[in-house]
This record gives sequence, structure tokens and C-alpha cells, in this order.
Amino acid sequence: MLVASLLLAVVLGSPPAAALEIALLLSAQKGPEQQFAEAFHAALKPGMHRVVHAGAVPEDVRPEVVGAADLVLAAGAGAAEAALRETDRPILMVLAGLREVRRLQAAYPNRRLGAIVLDQPPERHLRLVRAILPQEARVAVLVGPESRFFAPALTRAAGDEGFVVEFAEVADPKELVSVLQPVLDKAGALLPLPDSLVSSPGAARTILLTSYRYRRPIFAFSSAYVTAGALAAIFSTPEQVAGDVAELLNAKSAATQGLDPLLGEIRYPERYDIAVNRMVARALGIAVPGEQALREQVAGGGRAR
Repeated sequence: MLVASLLLAVVLGSPPAAALEIALLLSAQKGPEQQFAEAFHAALKPGMHRVVHAGAVPEDVRPEVVGAADLVLAAGAGAAEAALRETDRPILMVLAGLREVRRLQAAYPNRRLGAIVLDQPPERHLRLVRAILPQEARVAVLVGPESRFFAPALTRAAGDEGFVVEFAEVADPKELVSVLQPVLDKAGALLPLPDSLVSSPGAARTILLTSYRYRRPIFAFSSAYVTAGALAAIFSTPEQVAGDVAELLNAKSAATQGLDPLLGEIRYPERYDIAVNRMVARALGIAVPGEQALREQVAGGGRAR
């Protein structure tokens, strides 16, 4: 109800005659999707576009709203799949991983589907490692069946950032220890990539215990991982993704063709956060710079937002 009432305020405003009509479709009425919706409403310029709440999957979808929109803003993979089934309207997908977006683009090759993914660009992860471990030359990267596709881009980024990557590929959680041991012997840090096989609580516990046994810090992809015992992580919140989307739409003319560069294109988030577990840093004897210094180094000397 809160999301609907917030968005109703946008609908009742006075958008320009040629403003875009944006259908906001959610994968759930609460949690990250609700956080995104509220932040998007707050960040969109008043009167810029007309935003209409199109419900949430699976039972609450409003097909008449989705079908009439100039753009469907789908928060979550479930919402994007529902929109692809319900309408031929252009779709901008958020709060989903790169693998999910590519899967849908392959399934609907003739549709205008763009995305801002939750994944961080590989160079961003590696710059965080460099900012904390400036002398380190090798990074172990843990991949599973869902994140294997990310390896070529990470290898290229590692070369650009001056790292050698040791890949540990796992197909079964029972293999984690045996797969991790040889790469942790060679590398000074571990970067596990988002993958359901290696992201489960049990797998994360094994990864944390094994890396700690080797005294190798983990550079993760969520604040929850840092709370659990990773040294640091770089990630984007739903509110930050909402800020990225609002900034793109605030800059667009009302003409639907002005959105063409966004559709069919996959973008990484511009806004992001960095979390550090200072207790883990002390336990491993690693001096970690302050968050602002880390943000500036990750941004390449600029200022992260």
C-alpha cells in the first residue's frame, strides 16, 4: 500500500503532455523491491514522467497498465519475465544479476530489454583488492555453474589492473575445500562471485573457514558476507540502483526513442557502497584505509557516489 500511495502522488502530479508513462512492476510488494520503488519515486524529478504502479507478481499484475506504458520498469527477474509475457512494450530491468538478464535476452531476442544489473564491474572488485592489499599480485576467484561466464571479463580486467587470477571452479559444494586449497596456496586474497551454489549459508561458512585457515582475506559482493566474516565487499543497494534509474530518466526527453540507448543494453550500477569488517582486518593483521579513501581509489581517483 505504501508503494502504491507514493506512486499515486506521481500519477496525480502534472507531467508534461509528452511525458513517458512508466509502469512500475515489482517481483514482490516488500523487501528490496519496495525499497527501490520508494527511492525511485523520491529521486525522479517531479512532473518529469508519469509513473503508474502495475502491481507485483505473480497474482497482482495489472496487465492494462503494463500494456499501455511507454516503458515497463521491472524490479526483479520475476517482474521482467511477467512483463515479457504480458506485453511487447520496452522493458528496463533492475534488481537482477547479469546472468538473469542474459538468460531473458536470449529467450526474447527480438524484445527491447535493457537492464541495470546488481553485479559490479570486475575492475571495481579488483580495485578494492588493490586499495587494501597494494602489494598483492595474485587473486583467487571462486566460480560456480552460474558465474562461470564471468571469467573472461574478469581475466581481462585483472590484466588491466596488474593481477594474476587463479580460478577455482566448483560444481558441487562438497568440493569446496579441495578446490580452494590449491588456489589459496598461490593467491593472497579470495574473490567469490555471486552464484547460488557458492552463496548458500553452508557454502559461505565453508569458504570463510577455509580462507581463514589459510589467512587469506575474502573480498565479497554483499554486506551480509562482510558481517559473516569477509574482509570487505563492494555492492549496490536498491536505493542506489533507484538513483541510477532516476538519473537516466531525468535526463531523457519525453520521446520514447530517447530511451533506445537504454534498451538492449546492460549497464553496471554507477552508485555503490563499500563495507569493511574491521575485526577481521585486525585478526588478519591487515591495515585497511578508511572508507572514503577506499571509495576514491576504487573510483580511480574520482569520487564514488
